Amino acid sequence: MNGWRYQAPARSPLSARAVIAGVRGVARNGRGSARSEGRVVELLTARYGPRDVLLTDSGTTALTAALIGVLKDRPGAVALPAYGCYDLATAADGANAPVLLYDLDPRTLAPDLTQLHEALRQGASAVVVVHLYGHPVDLSGVKGLAAERGALVIEDAAQAAGATLDDRSVGTQCSLAVLSFGRGKGLTGGSGGALLAYDDAGARVVEAVRGLLGAPRRGWPELLTIAAQLIFERPRLYALPAALPFLHLGETVYRAPRPLRRPSRVSAPVVGATWHLAEREAETRRHNAERLLSALRWQPGFETISTPPRARPGYLRLPVLASPAVRRSAMEPAARRLGVMPGYPQPLCDLERFRQRCWNRDAAFPGSRVLAARLCTLPTHGRLRLRDLERLELWIRIASGS
Repeated sequence: MNGWRYQAPARSPLSARAVIAGVRGVARNGRGSARSEGRVVELLTARYGPRDVLLTDSGTTALTAALIGVLKDRPGAVALPAYGCYDLATAADGANAPVLLYDLDPRTLAPDLTQLHEALRQGASAVVVVHLYGHPVDLSGVKGLAAERGALVIEDAAQAAGATLDDRSVGTQCSLAVLSFGRGKGLTGGSGGALLAYDDAGARVVEAVRGLLGAPRRGWPELLTIAAQLIFERPRLYALPAALPFLHLGETVYRAPRPLRRPSRVSAPVVGATWHLAEREAETRRHNAERLLSALRWQPGFETISTPPRARPGYLRLPVLASPAVRRSAMEPAARRLGVMPGYPQPLCDLERFRQRCWNRDAAFPGSRVLAARLCTLPTHGRLRLRDLERLELWIRIASGS
């Protein structure tokens, strides 16, 4: 393998036009920002069909606001998956929400309905379900359990750009949905997020929290991030930022809550400029994922994740369960240079700064512990060339010992 080539584990589709749109966003006055945000709301409404949309400065802010609004109307705890992005913990901390965790099935990434039922019985009034890595989850069973207890379901589709279920975009199944336009997401504004409401209960939440968002930042840091992404995401250059430890690229770190804000002036213009790029990128990710899945299916060191019927994953990354030996191989520098990454290293119940918030932190979460020990992800993005895919296929065979 050529030593200079280093693949990012995920990428957001960007262009010079998007950077220019961001520059214009920084320079605009309030009226110009309102027009850009209105355009993004129109695009989201056309794709997702929500009753109301609230744009925020991040997906974490959108989820935090949703939890505040739901728990204000329905006091209780929030049910979170025991395995997932640590920003779930950040959102619960930001909302000062008591937490009840539920397990995941490691072979589908879907909620363990028995544990979710128990969390609802113990007092969860809000349920957050995540489509990890753009892998859709059928929420019909979750919604049935929540309805029995009068709980509201929040669909976290932050990683699910381009994913569909029953020919509908993922992020349309429940009362509320959260989107993210952050770094490395399938659709990006450099930062930003959205909270979507689909029924009366969801619309009341959006209306209740709209006034909680502070003034937007102008967006210079986001603009610099977008420009840096466009330049350094290229495999010939990505080794440079990947070698800088203070950037924490590819790492899973807990972030303390920040004040809730409206989107920066950069976010909406860039989302608008990359909207159609993101659609094409999703098709590319699916194509690359299907090729890698073909290579994985007959390898003893890997187990692929089952997809629900009528689902088309967005494949922000391709998640697989690996044997212990393969998982160790996935953490080696050679695998990292191919864009292979281990999954989140700990269940949420083991996060030191989060444990005290979890009412059932000492419960057993076997599926989530399997995921923490065995999950790894392969890149699927549009920077992969034919030779990169061949190198990934070779790594799969070597790591499996075949």
